[in-house]
Amino acid sequence: MIKNYFKTFWKVAKQNKLFTFLSLFGISLTIMFVMILSMTVNKVVKGSGPEKDLGKILISDHFKVRDQKPGHPGVQSGLTTKISRDYMKNIKSADLVSMYFDSDWEFMQNGKHYTMGFMGTDAEFWKVFDFKFLQGRPYSAGEVINQSNSAIITESLKEILFGNEKEVIGKPVKLLHLSFTVLGVVEDPSPTSQNLRSGLFFPYTAIPEYPCPNCYAPAYSGSYTVAFKAHDRSQFASIRKEVQEIIRRLDAADPEFAIFLSGPNTQWENLLATYDPEFDTGPWAKLRKYLLWGFGFIFLPAINLMALNFARIKERGEEIAIRKSFGASSAVLKGQFIFENLLLTLTGGAIGILLSFFVVALLGNTLSIPVKAGTTVPMSFSFDFLVFGITLGVCLLFGMLSGVLPAIRMSRMKPVKYLKGGEI
Repeated sequence: MIKNYFKTFWKVAKQNKLFTFLSLFGISLTIMFVMILSMTVNKVVKGSGPEKDLGKILISDHFKVRDQKPGHPGVQSGLTTKISRDYMKNIKSADLVSMYFDSDWEFMQNGKHYTMGFMGTDAEFWKVFDFKFLQGRPYSAGEVINQSNSAIITESLKEILFGNEKEVIGKPVKLLHLSFTVLGVVEDPSPTSQNLRSGLFFPYTAIPEYPCPNCYAPAYSGSYTVAFKAHDRSQFASIRKEVQEIIRRLDAADPEFAIFLSGPNTQWENLLATYDPEFDTGPWAKLRKYLLWGFGFIFLPAINLMALNFARIKERGEEIAIRKSFGASSAVLKGQFIFENLLLTLTGGAIGILLSFFVVALLGNTLSIPVKAGTTVPMSFSFDFLVFGITLGVCLLFGMLSGVLPAIRMSRMKPVKYLKGGEI
């Protein structure tokens, strides 16, 4: 029977080439977009290069402080040096804890304007994130304490500053009004990274912390992110509990201000988390919204394909009426039509997958996808079983949405009425 279904599908596909083209075109474009988005988000969440252990890392960077008086919206920022260094780095539940901040750096070199990133970090940063050193070494904890002017640069910054020079250890690098000496060269982090910047790394103590008397709650205004690395995910609950216990103690000790901190969160949770730690409903609320958007994105082209399927049924009306007259049951006809539609959808899905790889290879460096508010990443390859499973699921859902109603309509046909000129 399945063999006959394949034969019928092939004959119908060749019989009405315009219908087949329009169906495959709509399906393949939808699957292509789903595939590109899945690959890119998968690359962001799983991490690569220095973030290859991202699945073992929790991040805290959403801090909020507000007046205890009702009605004040509060102010959000990163963590302060004091909270990061004196409290968060003493967390016992984590194997490693690192504090760091980052910003943009604009400079001129050989008459050209460049924008790179810079990061002030502690020594543990090089253990939490697994950078590959091409030259030199990372700075030590002692060098951080002593406010060393040593710096690590990425390979792309090395090429901009020093061209084809092979050995650059000991070379000077200027960042704004500061002067550093190159201690090491590392590979650039992935363009999809949400935690690391390509450019310059130096001990966070090299930049003095300036007071901000005019800031709202200056004792709580900071720019630091804290990363907690665990041996495995089973430690995450203990890390979160210990971090939030510290925040509760700090909050209880300050009668003037209320303070809140999100997480710490995994990369996936950070992508879905709200930006207000006080009213953070968790990642699932935002995920449900994205799933609804995704369902709508799939449902609209499915409706168009459904309309094409209704037209296709009318063209095959005589075939269906004759088969029913010779005893074909409604269940058999429904099964055949749904099978044909799923086969058409899977064919379009295969074309869409091939198109996605072609588009990413051709335009991956020029087109970006938003992954959270204010952040976009270039389209990226990241094919694995999860991505394949999502795409296959979308194909099947697409096929079922667009095929079930037309199949039910077809199975209810009255052969005698149709052959006398009636509607299906």
